[in-house]
Amino acid sequence: MIDSDVRPDVPGDLHLINSSEAISIAYRKRVFLNPISISAPSFIQAVADDSDDGTYLLGNYELIIADCNRRIMLEFCLANAYQRKMSLAKIDRLAKVVNEFREAVHLKESG
Repeated sequence: MIDSDVRPDVPGDLHLINSSEAISIAYRKRVFLNPISISAPSFIQAVADDSDDGTYLLGNYELIIADCNRRIMLEFCLANAYQRKMSLAKIDRLAKVVNEFREAVHLKESG
């Protein structure tokens, strides 16, 4: 039996919850972006259901980004070849912009 306790070891510490270890899901991760001591629920969460070796294509594939009281939820449909292509392009563009923004912030900080 897998231990289902996914809480941090030290209360108030920065932590990562990787609950896919606790339940049977292909990928599930939530990372808190602020320390819990700030009391601002800023996080990113990703969920990808198990496709059961490709036989189940209508699962949840979503990315949630939250900052204080604002949240956005992006869905990535994998139900057919066209939607898979569009979803892969969407996540690739998102990752590219986030990485470019990160580089710009680091350059501003160092300059």
